[in-house]
Amino acid sequence: MKCCDKMIRDNKAFRCKNEIIRRSTSIGLVITSLTLITFVYVGSSTNNLYTALQNSPLSLGKNTTQDSTVRVLCLILTAPKSILTRAKAVHETWAPQCDRYFFITEFPGEKMTPEQIQFAKQIPIAPIKNITAGYDHLTQKSTLAFLFAYKHYFNDFDWFVKADDDTFLFVDHLKTFLRKQNTSEPVTFGYNFKVVVEKGYHSGGASYVLSREALRRFYQAHQDPALNCRKDGGSEDVEIAHCLRKKGVYPGESLDKKNRELFHPLPFANHFLGTFPDWLAKYAQNPPQSNYNCCSDQTISFHYVTPEIQYLMHFLLYKTKSKSNVDRILTQKLHNYIVSVN
Repeated sequence: MKCCDKMIRDNKAFRCKNEIIRRSTSIGLVITSLTLITFVYVGSSTNNLYTALQNSPLSLGKNTTQDSTVRVLCLILTAPKSILTRAKAVHETWAPQCDRYFFITEFPGEKMTPEQIQFAKQIPIAPIKNITAGYDHLTQKSTLAFLFAYKHYFNDFDWFVKADDDTFLFVDHLKTFLRKQNTSEPVTFGYNFKVVVEKGYHSGGASYVLSREALRRFYQAHQDPALNCRKDGGSEDVEIAHCLRKKGVYPGESLDKKNRELFHPLPFANHFLGTFPDWLAKYAQNPPQSNYNCCSDQTISFHYVTPEIQYLMHFLLYKTKSKSNVDRILTQKLHNYIVSVN
């Protein structure tokens, strides 16, 4: 547990540091760093960024046709204070690509502004009662979300995704990956840490996926007092994993054929530039890689993505129809940014 406590402290410190960095970053730097997303996965030299950008498999005008053979329910954790910012951005970008999605949040109307209440009524919020507010209660929020999914949607979907309101999810890539998996097996997928829990556990912020069988066993575990699954407190991703292990549910491999990660616990720029916190290299199941090996060309998620970047990523990857619309000036700025930090 000392290892777990230290990891939680390190993770909180990283989130705090990341928040300071984000607030101090200029708009131009944010835009140019995000433009990396559109070409990162190509094996081209950064001396020819425009060619790389045009040839990227994650580039503009990508196919967003949904895979109807894989049915995904997305459960997105948020809070009232984030309804008009993070939740709104997720609602207007990647969430509608899920076959169905719900925001998981408490709803203290007396503490919310009229604007927050009005928008909250326009988005799908799961009708879950007695959610306790606060970061320290994410275990409860995630547990209630999965139990809600089991009770109401178990037979309607194949896979059940837990994500945060600062996660960016490539739902089309997720479905492509899951199409090759068996939802009848007791398995989960996400970014794998190798510590604390038997066989490790998934980063909560990078999102993780439960098969239908995994969800069934999670529900059964919570019906058996002898298994003592934690209902609140602790670290959410750790506690969910502890409970799943008690019913024989284990994490699967979430790498592509080139052994590149599909799920990512940090923003894209951190992974691409290799600016990892010390704890990531220590706790990750697979050694973190940088540059073009950081991320699969079928990447599924990034974490700590601000609302502004959610919109920009969605626009560049899904809304821009022609590669000729790419701004060469932005590409040059991107090149300058890479050089300046090396």
